[in-house]
Amino acid sequence: MTPTRIALTAGEPRAHVQLAVGALAPRLITRDATRAHVAVTAAGMVLLGGDHVHVAIDVGPGCTLEIEDVGGTVAYRGAPSSWVLDVRIGAGGTLLWHGLPFVVTDGADAERRSSLTLADGARALIRETLVLGRHGERGGRLTSELTVVDETGPVLIERLEADGAAPQPGLLGQNRVIDAVIAVGFRPPARPGDLEFDRPGSMARHLSDHTHGSPLDPVWDAWAGAAAERAHAEEAVIAR
Repeated sequence: MTPTRIALTAGEPRAHVQLAVGALAPRLITRDATRAHVAVTAAGMVLLGGDHVHVAIDVGPGCTLEIEDVGGTVAYRGAPSSWVLDVRIGAGGTLLWHGLPFVVTDGADAERRSSLTLADGARALIRETLVLGRHGERGGRLTSELTVVDETGPVLIERLEADGAAPQPGLLGQNRVIDAVIAVGFRPPARPGDLEFDRPGSMARHLSDHTHGSPLDPVWDAWAGAAAERAHAEEAVIAR
């Protein structure tokens, strides 16, 4: 499939935003000199068996990109499919992506890989919700990988393998929803029990058997506010 691409660079009076439609269709909502708000939605049925989706995102130095997910993603029964995200964030840049649920239906075999590369002072905040099965289903097979690196090396490397048809003890129990808010490149206001990384960053995670009423909604709001404050502070320094 043709890759979906979103690229943001600073400009006067408005930032330059490059959008390329692939399996996902990005649409520009607003922008100013250093910021852009982009919505993404499926350009067709995604993910059908055998689909291989690639999304590339480039955030320029000192820029802030907010991505709004519209509709989420459903992996359907069939041949193995994949959803690959490659993100590069320039020095002092910020990415905010509040993803909607990624649902793996009965009989699906989906691989999801996300890779983030952070330059000096870059930061990202991502909401990731993985769901095994629609209502009444046990769910298919899911492999999910998340890799975050900065200029000094790995910040976070995580891999999850789950199969709703063959649950493993000690992995999800009776739960089928893995909800997470992931912050890298800055220290958010973490709660007791949240995972704090060795370098700036934290993860809040919640397991459940349903997607509604997640306790991570206010966590996203608080952490997004913290990321925005950092971005505003750096923009003020640059302006001076």
